[in-house]
Amino acid sequence: MSVHHNECILREMFATFTDFTAPIEKVLAFMTPDYRQCVDGREMALIDFQTHTLALRNALWSLSIDIQQIVCEGNKAATVHVAHATRRSGAESLIKVVAFYYFREGRICMVDELTHVLQGHGSDQGLGGLQ
Repeated sequence: MSVHHNECILREMFATFTDFTAPIEKVLAFMTPDYRQCVDGREMALIDFQTHTLALRNALWSLSIDIQQIVCEGNKAATVHVAHATRRSGAESLIKVVAFYYFREGRICMVDELTHVLQGHGSDQGLGGLQ
């Protein structure tokens, strides 16, 4: 796959992930069956990511992702992005994420990310791994 293709996959995945009306299967289609994600030292398998996605949809009114930087090389990519989350209570959070991705056969197979709350509450640090 081309570097440009991997960038498109990430942008499409984020657009689908933040569209709370999109079927969960559409989000999961971007990942391989053996998908792994490490968020702030906590590892998730694909089923955990599914639970995480549903938990975010239940806890949040909206979520948007602003990709500030993206670099792609071969089967790898890295982003620096800011997640803007609005809870159902109306409370807002800004969370900076530095993430590294591996791709296999046009799908994301591994993500390693660190998160940092820029604006919000201390409990917002756990949004990246919310179950």
